[in-house]
Amino acid sequence: MFGTDLIDRAGIVGMFGEGHAHWVKISRLIRTHWYHVDVKIRNEGRMTSLVLMAGDEAAFVDILKKRGPDFELTQVQAVIPKWMNKTNTWSMEELTGLSLGQDKHGIPVCLLEVASGEVYTDVHDPLFRIDSLVEVKKIY
Repeated sequence: MFGTDLIDRAGIVGMFGEGHAHWVKISRLIRTHWYHVDVKIRNEGRMTSLVLMAGDEAAFVDILKKRGPDFELTQVQAVIPKWMNKTNTWSMEELTGLSLGQDKHGIPVCLLEVASGEVYTDVHDPLFRIDSLVEVKKIY
């Protein structure tokens, strides 16, 4: 989930259309992965590029459901925290696959497949094994 402070709103209320605002800065309290989604949408008869940021899998699935002739995905990247990619910095990598499963306790686990071939999980347990998951469903 992303947060905003009203002081960081760009322009005046209504400047970008009713019920729509732009922000010069957003925040994120939790250190989990999120999705940077490049799309093209039909706007006044032509396709326009737009970037959407989905803070979790539910928001990403909502974006996926919109796909069609007037809404195309052009690239999806996962923004990976350093604890997940096991480096000293966050990374942004092209997402090639996304699956959800459950661990032995019934807790949801996310599997992020990226273009490099790496598969990241949102599990902190160093003994966790991907093949221990049940009810794995491919989302993307």
